[in-house]
Amino acid sequence: MPFFKGGLFMVNMVIYGLGKISKRVCNGCLGAKHMNLYGFVSRDIQKARSYQKEFNAQKAYDSINEVYEDDQVDVLYLCTPNYLHYEQIKEALENKKSVICEKPMVLKDSQLDELFELAKRNKVFLMEAHKTAFNPLLVKVKEMIQEGAIGDIYYIDAEYSHNILNDDPNFEQWVFGQSGGASRDIGVYPACFSNYFAQSDIVSHYIVKSGYKDLPCDFFFQSLLEYESGIKASIKSSWLYDKEHKGTGYIYGTKGYFKIPAYWKGKEAFLIQGDKTTKITVDFYSDFTSEIEHAAKCIESNCFESNIMSLHASKEILKAIGQH
Repeated sequence: MPFFKGGLFMVNMVIYGLGKISKRVCNGCLGAKHMNLYGFVSRDIQKARSYQKEFNAQKAYDSINEVYEDDQVDVLYLCTPNYLHYEQIKEALENKKSVICEKPMVLKDSQLDELFELAKRNKVFLMEAHKTAFNPLLVKVKEMIQEGAIGDIYYIDAEYSHNILNDDPNFEQWVFGQSGGASRDIGVYPACFSNYFAQSDIVSHYIVKSGYKDLPCDFFFQSLLEYESGIKASIKSSWLYDKEHKGTGYIYGTKGYFKIPAYWKGKEAFLIQGDKTTKITVDFYSDFTSEIEHAAKCIESNCFESNIMSLHASKEILKAIGQH
């Protein structure tokens, strides 16, 4: 159960899966006012203890069952490979632990429905981890749009691409299995960005995916979207080339547009209105902090899902990238 420390409520979090992204999640947690980095779980207990020491956590576990038996653990943050998510989330929820899961959480609407219903039944919280939807810069840009900065939005364009063959010597883990592919690994970023600003359901989508050599997944993805509001969008991702900032997001309106480099974690955007360009900047501790802080507040409030990254929001992202 959440506890109080220094007058603030705190939620105890354990990180499961100690790969490359986990230390970034740790730093995000350290910047959150209401989330306590309580422990780490790994089959390699020495690795868990190393993380425990580095981040001054209370616990290191070599078995997930030990986490389930610890009444002090409120939420499990899954940084495990995508193909393990469904079973791991289900098990954690059945053991009455809240879950924040790295994207893509699962691959089908039916799995999302099942897991969110299970969270509700067991009175715990479940959320897909899309930091894009919580980036303080995007929150500020959305506020400016609502105040009329670019008029009415009519088109959104976003990309996230990098050459995985050069960037990641262990890229095979992202290629094989049902959850493999650029669309699922990185296509979710522009999908989340587009949905966040469209604030409307997708009514039609045309998706193109292509592979590379004989590898069993897509290496290029593009989706053309139309929203109920009439807004159109183009989103794409590739594992075959490097893009500046890995990609940029654009939001076009009737009175101007926003250009947002590295929109999923960036701290600056540009508002272009005719010949005038205005730079917008924000500052924050970590690109993961706002997402983690939001989850802590939801758990403390006994919510079963987020009002921002909800069941419906996760379904709309799957719609944008194509369900398996």
